Order: sequence, then structure tokens, then C-alpha cells
Amino acid sequence: MGYNEALAARVRRALSSRSDVAEKPMFGGLTFMVARNMCCGVIKDELMIRLAPQTVLAALASPHIRNCDFTRRPMPGFFIAAAEGCIDQKDVDRWVELALKHALSLPPK
Repeated sequence: MGYNEALAARVRRALSSRSDVAEKPMFGGLTFMVARNMCCGVIKDELMIRLAPQTVLAALASPHIRNCDFTRRPMPGFFIAAAEGCIDQKDVDRWVELALKHALSLPPK
């Protein structure tokens, strides 16, 4: 499948202040783990973010975000930001910050 290298670079930039980031191939793209918990990932030209399972789409207030359903069923807490919502660093920083906050709230592995 592959992933957008430019988007992955923007995610790396958003996480650059952290020393506990690991990149792993997953979901046919590239996943960013923080403190050994999944934080976000790049799949094709889109950004997948992991948030609390009770997060609802409306709370994210963006026309570029949707529920993650590549398993053909919505995955609670997983959302996809379309390529149009990840064009500039400011947008990626916003999504990654939300995902990072959630990843850091999880028990360490």
C-alpha cells in the first residue's frame, strides 16, 4: 500500500521533541508509537489518529476528519484526517497533539 512520505515527515516534525517515538509498519502504512502505545499513523495520503474510544466525530469539528472504518466497521477511538486536512504543518500538529495526549494517558507498556 505505502504511505505519503511528506505527510510522514510532518508527523515526525510534530513529534520531534520526544525521545520515546518509534515507527513501525502497520495497517499498510507507517505507525508512530509513543511510549510504546500507538499514537497515530500515515496510511496512503491520510493521517490516522487514535483518541479515547468515547470520542465522537462531531467533537473534532473538521470537514476533513471521519471515523476510521477500513475494517468495514467503525473502530472506536480511531479517526482518519483526509489529505486535505493534513496539507500544512499546523494542521498535522493539531491532530498529532490530540493523539499524543491520548497515547500519554494510557498505561505504559
